[in-house]
Amino acid sequence: MTTMGLIAGVGMSTPVGLDARQSALVLRARKLSPGKTGQRDRRGNAIGDVRALRIDDACKGRERLLELASPALVEATRGIGAAKGPIPLFLSLPPRRAEEEEPLGPDFLDLLGKRAGVPIALAASEAVVLGHAGFAAALARGLAALAAPGAGACVVVGGVDSHHDPAVLAALDKERRLHAEGAWNGFIPSEAAAFVVLARQEAAPPIARVIAVATGMEREDGTEIGEAATEVALRVAGAMRAPVPWVLPDVNGERHRVKEWSFVRIRNRSAFDEAKTIETRLYDELGDVGAASGAVHAAYACMAFRLGFAPAPEALVTLASEGGARGAFAVGAP
Repeated sequence: MTTMGLIAGVGMSTPVGLDARQSALVLRARKLSPGKTGQRDRRGNAIGDVRALRIDDACKGRERLLELASPALVEATRGIGAAKGPIPLFLSLPPRRAEEEEPLGPDFLDLLGKRAGVPIALAASEAVVLGHAGFAAALARGLAALAAPGAGACVVVGGVDSHHDPAVLAALDKERRLHAEGAWNGFIPSEAAAFVVLARQEAAPPIARVIAVATGMEREDGTEIGEAATEVALRVAGAMRAPVPWVLPDVNGERHRVKEWSFVRIRNRSAFDEAKTIETRLYDELGDVGAASGAVHAAYACMAFRLGFAPAPEALVTLASEGGARGAFAVGAP
């Protein structure tokens, strides 16, 4: 049984739940409910999104991400008694998507730690700005940090993102990327934050284990569709039981993302069996959560193992950024 690391804590904050347990159960119950934002698209139709109603609609930018992330960070680190002193944090964050969008700034990790009341080892922490695939890179760096000589008992890896920002929604509408009547090749914008605590065996009883993680970059010339996505998925699948029992791709409603994932499955027929591999698409129940995607998928799988509704004891998650970054990771029941 392959294990790269142990997951000892999970936290999640989404539009459908205040914590990891509630979010996972409501996602499983398929309760997606987008709401109007008050903005209009270029055709005069109301723009909708999926957002956390506990946060004021006027809250946006850095403050909104802090409000999303802080309770999830508190939840994930609660009960990690073996952690002494500040904890390293590796966090997937969104790139700036519009000129009018507020920059998160170099002090975001510090502000998050203070808001959550969780001491962060800033010198050993890192913000990963790669979009959807950022969590895979953050997870790889977190595992490396935990395995380094002299490392502490645990590290935290997570992601946070929100599309609920007038500047971001306007930019997406301009690019015709918002799902709407007459614009089917688009996605439903959403928001979320999630964290997992990677720990040594003695830190806390494990919730799940990390089996493998891989990252890659697609070629910039676009001559090969999904080449890197196929490679990272195959590398991770090679560490799992065959065929892959459960896969969670981060596809959304955009055709190019669905097309790429289709190529990945076709090229990896030995890993993804049409009859045996169960596929779950959280986008259908939550919308697109951007840079938080990998963390949310990881937290969901961990809660599925803990609560007993996982369809298999191992899960593979694939991640594809809007740019060339691609990632994949696998988690399993402890």
